[in-house]
Amino acid sequence: MHTEMLRSIEDILSIELLTLFDPIAASPDGTQLAVAVQSYSRKRVGTGIDDQYLPTGLDGLQEGSEIWLVNVQSGESRNLTPNWGTSYCPAWSPDGKRLAFYSDKHETAQLWIWEVGEDEPQLASDVMIRPFLAFTPPPLWTPDGTRIIVRLHAETEIGKEPPPDPKKASVSVFTSPIVGQSKNEFRPRRTAWFDARYRADIGIITVATREVQTLAHGFYPSGIRVAPDGTSAAFMSFQGIESNSQLFYDLYLSPLKGGPPKLLADSLKSDWGLSFTWSPNGRYIAYMTENKEAKDELFLISTTDGSQLNLTQDTDIELTNGSHPPLSPLWSSDSKHLFWVARGDLWRISVADKTVEKLTDGFDRHVVRIVRCAQADTVWTPNDAEVIYIHTVHFKSAQHSFHSVNLKTLEITQLVEEKRNYNPMGRNMDVAPQTGNIFYSIEDVNHAPDVWVADANFQNPRQLTRLNPNIETEPLGTSQIVTWQTPSGKTLRGALLLPPDYVESKCYPLITQVYGGKFLSYQFNDFGTDHHGGNFLLTNQGYAVLLPDTPMETNAPVKELTEMVLSGIDTLIDMGIADPNRLGIMGHSYGGYCVNALITQTPRFAAAVSSAPIGNLISFYGHLTDEGDSQWIDWTESGQAKMGGSLWEFRDRYIENSPIFFLDKVETPLLLVVGALDGVPAVPQAGEMLSGLRRLGKKAVLARYEGEGHSQVTTWRYPNVADYWHRVLCWFDEHFPEDDIS
Repeated sequence: MHTEMLRSIEDILSIELLTLFDPIAASPDGTQLAVAVQSYSRKRVGTGIDDQYLPTGLDGLQEGSEIWLVNVQSGESRNLTPNWGTSYCPAWSPDGKRLAFYSDKHETAQLWIWEVGEDEPQLASDVMIRPFLAFTPPPLWTPDGTRIIVRLHAETEIGKEPPPDPKKASVSVFTSPIVGQSKNEFRPRRTAWFDARYRADIGIITVATREVQTLAHGFYPSGIRVAPDGTSAAFMSFQGIESNSQLFYDLYLSPLKGGPPKLLADSLKSDWGLSFTWSPNGRYIAYMTENKEAKDELFLISTTDGSQLNLTQDTDIELTNGSHPPLSPLWSSDSKHLFWVARGDLWRISVADKTVEKLTDGFDRHVVRIVRCAQADTVWTPNDAEVIYIHTVHFKSAQHSFHSVNLKTLEITQLVEEKRNYNPMGRNMDVAPQTGNIFYSIEDVNHAPDVWVADANFQNPRQLTRLNPNIETEPLGTSQIVTWQTPSGKTLRGALLLPPDYVESKCYPLITQVYGGKFLSYQFNDFGTDHHGGNFLLTNQGYAVLLPDTPMETNAPVKELTEMVLSGIDTLIDMGIADPNRLGIMGHSYGGYCVNALITQTPRFAAAVSSAPIGNLISFYGHLTDEGDSQWIDWTESGQAKMGGSLWEFRDRYIENSPIFFLDKVETPLLLVVGALDGVPAVPQAGEMLSGLRRLGKKAVLARYEGEGHSQVTTWRYPNVADYWHRVLCWFDEHFPEDDIS
């Protein structure tokens, strides 16, 4: 069994997936597709102590990515960057003659360019680039296609603290505001953490000469957008952070001919500094606030004098969209309107009179995004018609669709709908402006995402890529929706993943994957129900997998969670699907907290796996970072932990919902998993859990992966991900009663 187990781990981790951010780039004439793909099997370096960037300077989330070229007509493809290391974010020049992308082929982050008709890409410049986290937009071409704007590695060394002066005290002093003072005081912005992630120069590279000009030096730039006339670039630069974790940015305008950047607006509230766009006439920049303590607003900023106009201050409409990274407001081609997706609806806002319209009022689908050309600041309209396209989803039926919206009549017309997942995990789409062909990705429970193309009427859409031909016809599992009622009368659903050889008359060992507050049933048609395929490692060993909905509505999460999860498991037992003697539970991050909580409430689980967990809300609440940040107070009081107030207001509530205080009730063997460099204080939390269970003589194992961060599915190296899954499978195998589970 273990030989087969190791082989299945290797097979699943070798599956090719589209990269998470901006994997799709169609040439303007629609004849060629560039697509970025990655596999766990190529994640070999890791991010090390930084837990964000590879040693080469590229983002660790993209490690092992490769760029493939696909002929749209013939479907023929070739790997443009085989064995290069990491290459991602393809972007075509406006004339479609060149393709730019980031790569570390020479063991440093640089910009590369491939010219159509040539065999090999060429280095655009020797300078080292500095991508902005995982959200780095693709290389930014000027409208004439002669230059490319990129973030450059800062000229001065960053992120390294000088050694202490032996003659001086080495002390860090942190303060607390007293009653009557504002608690939201700015902390120093130039900490090592922010330097390592934000600080960069902005440069522009002339393609023909490889000349590099620095446009802005010593800033903290995130989003960068080029003016429609190509004379300047706007960029957001990180300014500071309040004690409530509200981030602020300054907006600058930098002339491309040279000269110092001009400050347009300061102290703009945003999480990432990415959600802004130019009006086609170049007069305004629109941006959405991301406000921690008030509703989000849509502003216009004049590009001439920096004056601001709040377009939404006279309405109580909440325009939050919750996407990650956030969606930007998009302009109409005449600069008269802005379009925005918020709370599952499509909105239109008039620039002239600030009229806000919900264009999908009464529509029974959830709007996911507006179709546009990749990186465009405007909506896309086919043949300049008075319609725009939207990607929508009906969550309960898992039907994804594209609809057109007539901007005059507001008539909504369905173009295509099917029970498959479009653009999974927020991956981008693209439109070839010269042909109107639309490029998007599709996945379902048995098929990893591939890129498809359709014309503007969605007639005869066809598959362009076949990234995993070896599993296209081989079922890995089947999924279905199950529904149950809790003892308190709440109706819930869950996604159930079954082995490919499932037999109705047989009871199966059941692994429940839990994450409090999420509607995991919406994922029932995702690849492997988690987008990554890892759950197939469980079904391959004969397990069924339940992903239950767990809407958290009270300040008693442990009690609420226990009722919801156990009633779902009982339903599967009553249906004859789950074996009551072979139940397992696993979860990651807040899901790890849920696992820790559940095993203190019931002895029914034969084994549990808790990854990057929380066990003690009190110590988590009081955790102080090296930079003096008490960043988990808001999370515990008003965020995911749902305590509803401070520790001193609700002391008993904090204790009752902290698993650490009830470890004496645990009977389930527990495998704790943590990355040693986890920025969330999961390492000390896992340590508390192990220490408590050790003192009580309970069976527990802590696996700490050195050099790894928070999540196995993002930046962990392949050997550690493979080891993690081997430990998980062996843990369940060891503790489940033998009954032909293989």
